[in-house]
Amino acid sequence: MSFVEILLLALSLSADSFVVSMGGSVTLGRVSSGKTLAVAAVFGTVQAACLFAGWISGYSIVGYISRSAHYIALAVLSYLGISMVVAGVRNSSESVNLSGFRNLVLAAVATSVDAIAVGVSLAMGDMKWPDALTVTGLTLAVTVLASSAGITLGAASGRLFGNAARIAGGLVLIFIGVRPFIW
Repeated sequence: MSFVEILLLALSLSADSFVVSMGGSVTLGRVSSGKTLAVAAVFGTVQAACLFAGWISGYSIVGYISRSAHYIALAVLSYLGISMVVAGVRNSSESVNLSGFRNLVLAAVATSVDAIAVGVSLAMGDMKWPDALTVTGLTLAVTVLASSAGITLGAASGRLFGNAARIAGGLVLIFIGVRPFIW
């Protein structure tokens, strides 16, 4: 794989992390750069770990992941999204957001399940060890950057638009989960 191909792969894998970071951070208010980096690091680490685990696993799990990845993501993202919409409609100060470790890890896993299947497909394409490390490292870096941008934009929109942003963020999370079943 060329560097451009690896970069495009990393960008495509990080797209869901960007959107979920943005949607989930509308409830965070002002976010310090340290908190932004910590949350983004979780998204990046989970994404890279799933990609690498998929590469290591190779053929053994491709059928299982291909059949269930969309359902896992649908369940987790729908749970997070519905919780955000309900809290926004009720004007509740309690909401699903990325400040809790459990919710953060659930969101990171939901956006990274497809990375396992991508890793498996890379192994099936006979990708060697050095290239797998390059893909994993670049995916980590790109996902951290994308998630940081999403967190910054989402927190700013949450401060500006309040419950409307919370409801919109929840609907976006639900849409990301439903999207594979639509097209």
